[in-house]
Amino acid sequence: MKINSRLRLLGWSAATIGLFWSTPASAKDIAIAGNNTPYSQADVQKLAGTAVKMGVKEPVSLQLSGGKLTVSGSSNTSCTLSVGSGAAPQIGGISCK
Repeated sequence: MKINSRLRLLGWSAATIGLFWSTPASAKDIAIAGNNTPYSQADVQKLAGTAVKMGVKEPVSLQLSGGKLTVSGSSNTSCTLSVGSGAAPQIGGISCK
């Protein structure tokens, strides 16, 4: 019985490690059609990814004006994020319609 328990534990461990290592590989870059922000490419991808998860369809456009970032795409859904006015986004809220 001890051998069965060890094999089962080994199987679960291998499956967990496999999922852990495969997750980052499944991440893809969001298609950006336009971007007038001063943010780094990594920040742009994070912001665009958030909007896509909220229903905005690719390719997306990011428009920054007065501390508000509007992310829109090929669907009727757009998201407005309060990001402040710094060189890096400081998300204070998000609203998608």
